Amino acid sequence: MKKYLFIFVFLACALNAEIVTHTSTKIASGEGHGLTREEAINNAIIEAVGKISGVNVSSMKRSSTQAISDNSGSNIVDTYSNDISKATKGRADTYNIISAEQDGSGRWIAVVEIKNSKTTKSYKAPGLNNKQRRSLSVFNASYGETRGLGESLKSHVITNLTQSRKFNILDRDNGGYYEMEKALISSGNAGGDEIYKLKNVLGSDYLMIFNIKGAQAKTKQSITSSNTTKVQVSVDYQVILFATREVKYSNTLTMNVSVKDDLKSNEAAFKKIADKITSDILNAIYPLKIANINGQEVVFTQNLNVGERFDCFSQGKALKDSYTKQGTGDMRVETRAGQVEITRADPKLSYAKIIEGQMKEGYICRPLGGGPGYNEGRDANYQVNDGGGVKLGF
Repeated sequence: MKKYLFIFVFLACALNAEIVTHTSTKIASGEGHGLTREEAINNAIIEAVGKISGVNVSSMKRSSTQAISDNSGSNIVDTYSNDISKATKGRADTYNIISAEQDGSGRWIAVVEIKNSKTTKSYKAPGLNNKQRRSLSVFNASYGETRGLGESLKSHVITNLTQSRKFNILDRDNGGYYEMEKALISSGNAGGDEIYKLKNVLGSDYLMIFNIKGAQAKTKQSITSSNTTKVQVSVDYQVILFATREVKYSNTLTMNVSVKDDLKSNEAAFKKIADKITSDILNAIYPLKIANINGQEVVFTQNLNVGERFDCFSQGKALKDSYTKQGTGDMRVETRAGQVEITRADPKLSYAKIIEGQMKEGYICRPLGGGPGYNEGRDANYQVNDGGGVKLGF
């Protein structure tokens, strides 16, 4: 007995559409034998339907046998089509008789083909494809008197990580607003396709958790100007792989900032701390890489601070740990090639002049130290892929 199974998948969507329509068609062929033409066709249909959806063959056979009460072609086709749809719970559309012939002994051999089409819709989020980036959620674990400071710092950290365009930064603070929007979409007042926006929430690949351990302030009073306060801030932060709870990166930042009795200076202080933290994380996980060279100017594909300097390196042989013998990902023998300084930046690109040396696309660039009171943490267990993206040790 011959058996055939073909599957065709079609994708129909507009280039800029947010609702994508997927249409798939399954085609299954079956061969059946019988004493009559109708019995052979019935057995061929049973085989084909079983392939396409795994239905109960005996119930299909009973319903189809009962349908063979009239030998007129149109009546048989209509009855079989109804029985196929019923037996497969609507998962089969039609069937075609490919052949129905008698053999030398008078028995009938029939070959039929069944088609099953299914159309589904899904929501396509606008912007960059989020599947190309890892998802990260930021959490403020500060408590007590530093909780409020942590919330201000958190907003700057999220801004910096979002502008880096290296992660999908997920919101975990505004659940109430999402519930209101969900209720509106589900209320029946929204357009029919709006429902496909639901059930698309991303889960976190990584958790970035920080805790302001302490903030000691010393105020200097001035008769002619506003008070200036020197604050020493100590922040612990970690990057954790959610699926396994492995700590992929950990560090402690201790630095001094100056604030005055106004909101602007306070925000500048928080931004300075956030810049150090996010720069540390990004340079550990996604080392800065030269994307393009234009004369004596190099281009980076992320927002950097004007005036910041970087040492740049060519990379050689990949290294393995002397004890575990495991590859250390992007850790290679590095040769210093020179230094660059950021001269201008926009939300997506930064430009730097070459201070010394010769640069090439792909060179790795690292910041010139963290400044006073900046303590380096443990090495990250990461690997940068040749085609872009990063694996954090798994």
